[in-house]
Amino acid sequence: MSTGTAIDPSVFANYVPLNALRPESRVDLAKKAVVTAARSGDYLFKIGDSATNAIFLISGELHLEDASGKPIARLRAGDPTAHHRVAHQSPRKVSARCHGAVQYFTVDAGLLDVMLTWDQTGSFEVGELQSGGDNSDDWMSKLLQMRTFQMIPPSNLQAMFMRMQEVKVEPGQVVVKQDEDGDFFYVIMSGRCMVTREQPNQKAVRLAELESGSCFGEEALISDAKRNATVTALTRGSLMRLAKDDFRKLLNEPLARKISLVEAQKLVASGQAKYLDVRLPSEFQAHSLPGSLNLPLYMLRMKLTLVEPKTTWIVCCDTGRRSSVAVFILTQKGYDAYVLDKGIPPASA
Repeated sequence: MSTGTAIDPSVFANYVPLNALRPESRVDLAKKAVVTAARSGDYLFKIGDSATNAIFLISGELHLEDASGKPIARLRAGDPTAHHRVAHQSPRKVSARCHGAVQYFTVDAGLLDVMLTWDQTGSFEVGELQSGGDNSDDWMSKLLQMRTFQMIPPSNLQAMFMRMQEVKVEPGQVVVKQDEDGDFFYVIMSGRCMVTREQPNQKAVRLAELESGSCFGEEALISDAKRNATVTALTRGSLMRLAKDDFRKLLNEPLARKISLVEAQKLVASGQAKYLDVRLPSEFQAHSLPGSLNLPLYMLRMKLTLVEPKTTWIVCCDTGRRSSVAVFILTQKGYDAYVLDKGIPPASA
């Protein structure tokens, strides 16, 4: 397959539901669309794949196949059925294979859904909230493509963007300091930042480098604890910040996906979910839920490869506080995760 770059927003008028977007929204979405050419026999997706992208056929023919590989439908560019997204249910219920050369374009399915919701509820235009600069819309677009922010009601997102304050930073400037109280949630609009953690009698450990669209600072706000790392600007840049109370009300509360122990036990027993214990190894060894994966909260971002992305995770700790932070991180990365309400029961329960 070969991938192109741009698509003319006017093309969206030929496709459903893209034609329902306002002209301004079509222009914004077209910037993120990807045009791809595929060869005969290539699969665009297979049964069970996650439908993270909405696919629209530009030219050629697709065969939709069942689990045995038998064609059950044909889509030809120009036909009425090809004016819609290709088999957009998630996970995919069929496979899509090219019958001859095919050209198609994709847009982020979650971003499309957010834009449709905003347009149909009369919410704000992204352009109204942009700050100056060539990359002023990049951070917003990146946030809106994260599953975390797609799960938040549009009215909350509108309020969040309106209440965010811009902060300019210079190279070497400390944005948040380890062991200080948390006061703001940050999003990098432009520039790069470095995350480090200090340890007694040791050199500070470099944990990560953050770029435009990355966010930080949520852990201390959710857990109401001290900052667990220092974030320093590597380059001149611009950040957007949201105050602690606004973050909790507009972002954290809508994402408080909790599940009871009884519901969790049923899901785990049926194989539909697994436990992720984010306590320290010493706590985990003393008492844990059967079959749990132990990944301490402070290691979660660095060890995400250990967390299977297609699994539903029920995150647990003693109280639910650390679990809430973990669920925010996981949903931000596209995972399906829930907090075990009231935490892990005592060993005698």
